[in-house]
Amino acid sequence: FESLTGRFIRMLLLNNKILELRTKMTSEYTTEEMFSYIWNLEEAQRCLTPVSIPPTKSESISLMNWRKGENAYQIRDLDQALKWYNLAILSAPHPDILADNVKTHDREMYGALAQGYESRSLVLFDLKQYEKCSRDINYALELGCKNISHKTLLETKAKCQKVMSGRKGKPFDSLAESLKSSHLSFAYTNPEPPKLEAVNPTMPSLNSSVKLTYTPSQGRYLIAENDIYPGEVVSVDDGYCNTVFMEMSKMHCTVCIRRSMAPLPCPNCNMVIFCSEECRKEGLSGIHWQECPILPTFDALDMGRNPALAYRIMMKTSHAKLKEMIPLLQLEAKNQSPENLGFNNEGIYDEKHYRSVYHLVTNKEKRSSDDVLRRCIQAFIVTKLLHLSGRYFLTSEGEPFAPSHKDFVLTGGTLIHHMMNLICNAKAIAYLKASVSVSQLSNEQMCGSGIYPASSLMNHSCNPSCSTFFYGKTEVVRAVRFIPAGKQLTILYGCNFTDSIRSVRISSLLTQYHFQCKCEACEYYWQPLTDLSPLSLLKCTKCHEAINPFTKVCPKCHLNYGQKEGASVAPYNYKLTDTKIQKFQEKFKIVRENIYIKGNHSDEDLKVVCILIKLLCKYVKEPCPLLMDAINTLCYLLCKRGSCVYFKSDL
Repeated sequence: FESLTGRFIRMLLLNNKILELRTKMTSEYTTEEMFSYIWNLEEAQRCLTPVSIPPTKSESISLMNWRKGENAYQIRDLDQALKWYNLAILSAPHPDILADNVKTHDREMYGALAQGYESRSLVLFDLKQYEKCSRDINYALELGCKNISHKTLLETKAKCQKVMSGRKGKPFDSLAESLKSSHLSFAYTNPEPPKLEAVNPTMPSLNSSVKLTYTPSQGRYLIAENDIYPGEVVSVDDGYCNTVFMEMSKMHCTVCIRRSMAPLPCPNCNMVIFCSEECRKEGLSGIHWQECPILPTFDALDMGRNPALAYRIMMKTSHAKLKEMIPLLQLEAKNQSPENLGFNNEGIYDEKHYRSVYHLVTNKEKRSSDDVLRRCIQAFIVTKLLHLSGRYFLTSEGEPFAPSHKDFVLTGGTLIHHMMNLICNAKAIAYLKASVSVSQLSNEQMCGSGIYPASSLMNHSCNPSCSTFFYGKTEVVRAVRFIPAGKQLTILYGCNFTDSIRSVRISSLLTQYHFQCKCEACEYYWQPLTDLSPLSLLKCTKCHEAINPFTKVCPKCHLNYGQKEGASVAPYNYKLTDTKIQKFQEKFKIVRENIYIKGNHSDEDLKVVCILIKLLCKYVKEPCPLLMDAINTLCYLLCKRGSCVYFKSDL
């Protein structure tokens, strides 16, 4: 991408067109006008048209990976053997599933694939993954190639059936089994996400305790209609569209973004995996079928992460629907009040509808001409890839057609719009990489990105009240603080105040999101956590100033928090509240050891952490190191309940 862009800019300079180009990259022009101009440039057509790299399968590469797997298997390194056999299966020529010729093909054409399944089944058997082992044996036998040992496979399958029938309906815990052994291939969890207890009637992915509001200075944002407590689920959303990062595409299913270490391949390319037959059917009939022909080209271009997500948004929505909807959505953006954008005629903010994605902010008017030019170049190349795929410019009946200049401009203009609104609104999909031995070495790992229109309406704070947790592609937003009714729900866009100084945070947010942060941490110049006093001072609930711990009197309001009766009696009793906080602080010490040292994450421990956070939020002056420690512990606890991968390490 950088090479193509450099050639394009150099040619414009030689032809004295760069100044004219820059004048078009300003907010006074529509995205369609910008794209039309760049599309009509001969220099763009010559320099920015990517060279197509078709998807391939290779028997020789498959056999090379298989031999590496054999070497690892001989020395009983099952984890490495599994990884190489996976790559052998992904690389091997594969029958066309859509043509349903699995049973009618030339049996010797797919020997490398059958061999990969056969070898992987033996590793899976040794790792006690009997269901997956049986599945691989079925695939190997179905291919029916001569170079596999049918007798050995049938005997292994019989052993699997015997073990599975002996479990008598008890669920197999692959995580526990992996943690007991020296092999961690299956030491990960893919649990189902929690459900909303009470669904918001107008915004279905949000809790009913959440309300959308608007001010000209802050735009649209979410507030609590009722008190929201630490740990409470405020949003559950599968997102409008998601994608796996290319560097993680051999470990995470391209459809559900769950981790898989015994994946199924795409029959046409070696770029993605599927975790199950269900996901493979969904991918090959939808989003992956649409991108499969151009994925190797996309990977080679190395354009960054948002163009791949924008490509999927366009494919999912379809050209036929965009042609119908874009003029209507542009009218809505022009005529509707900002707080109503994204809502349909029934007053529902449907996060599964393209309308909610289109109306997310772009900050177009705040962008520099260089930034806008970059988005236009990305849009140009992605439009070329959409055309190159042969699977985007289709009629409503699914028939391909030759796109007109108007079709290209509609597509490219819409892509520029998304290149700008994804920068501000796309979410990184992550999982917890948890150390089995030293919990302090645990960290979050990004594996993909997605667009979640409802939670994107939350404003930023460097001291956020909510945090996101992922279950595969499903985003679950939970409160990590006590949020009183009427207060904003906020999430973190960049760095927390505990990790970064104010000037760095403000600069970063201005650069990417184009706003000046005015959260309490920035407004009151909160110091990093290492510079804060470890003492927890109770606060006046009227003016939020710290109460004098000796006199129990607020220095500003003069309320006496030690007095039990009288005219100036305070909202709470200092001694009783302090005693209660001390009690839960002692419990928290035990819980903290349970979580970080013993690796537990029980409901009882969760309850103690949540109660302590609620008490500290209501009664203690911030910033408070104990509160931040409790919030970090809650986040770690909740991360472990989502998508999680375990590894072994030492200091």
